[in-house]
Amino acid sequence: MRKSTGEYPKNWTEIARRCKERAGWKCERCGRPHEKGKGRGLNAHHLDWNRSNCADWNLVCLCAKCHLWVQREIERLKTWLLSDEMWLQPHIDGYCKYLSDKLQNKIANCLPS
Repeated sequence: MRKSTGEYPKNWTEIARRCKERAGWKCERCGRPHEKGKGRGLNAHHLDWNRSNCADWNLVCLCAKCHLWVQREIERLKTWLLSDEMWLQPHIDGYCKYLSDKLQNKIANCLPS
């Protein structure tokens, strides 16, 4: 399994809570509500595995079971960017916008003044 990079920010607890609130306290993949004692406690997962990257597009709210599945299957296959699963679409769209903005900034910095 891939190793995470980066460090959690000091306010990680607050960031993770906001991720869960944004998802309505339900798993974005299976839609089940937060049920800690039934293996459905919610986690905030970093799609890029960088703990310090807490952009909205990068944080997915997943129950414990789906979190393990995503870490095992989607990361193993490295297909999350190409996935047509609806629950991932807002994150893929956010990531594409992030890359587009980053590319536009690089192009702007290369143009003569």
